[in-house]
Amino acid sequence: MHRHNWIFLALAFGVGSLGGCKKAPPPPPPSEVTTPPPEPPAPPPFAVKTIDVGKGITADKHVANATTSFSVKDTIYVSVVTDGAAPSKTITARWTFGAGKLVKEQSDTIAPTGPAATEFHITKKTPWPAGKYKVEILVDGNSAGTKEFEVKK
Repeated sequence: MHRHNWIFLALAFGVGSLGGCKKAPPPPPPSEVTTPPPEPPAPPPFAVKTIDVGKGITADKHVANATTSFSVKDTIYVSVVTDGAAPSKTITARWTFGAGKLVKEQSDTIAPTGPAATEFHITKKTPWPAGKYKVEILVDGNSAGTKEFEVKK
C-alpha cells in the first residue's frame, strides 16, 4: 500500500501543478492613442507692412492709382496695409504741408486678425497749395512710417 500512496501523491501533484501551468492570457491589444491635431500657428504680431498714397482706392481699401504727384484738385488717399493680430490698434494718419503745418489728422481703431488695409483720405473744396506734403502713420501713438508726396499746379 505504500506504493499506492506514492502513485496517488504523484498523480495529485501532477494534476495540481497542471492548474498552475495555465498560460497567461495574451495582453489586450494596445488601445489606439489619438493625438490631438497640432495647434494652428499663432498669427504674427501686428505690424505695418506698407504705406501707399494715390489718387484712388479699391473696394478692399488698397490704393488703386499709386503716385507721389498730385494736382491741386485731387483727393489724396493713403492705404495702410497691416498684418498680424491684436485686440485693438489705433491707426492715425497725420497729414502735413511744408515745414510741418498740420493739414488734417484722422484715426481709426481696428481689431485685426490677419492681413488688413485701412484707408484715409484728404480732399479740399478749393485748390491745394502747391508744394511738398507728408503723411505720417502712427499706431497707438508711435510712428510706423511716412510717405512724402507733392502737389503741383
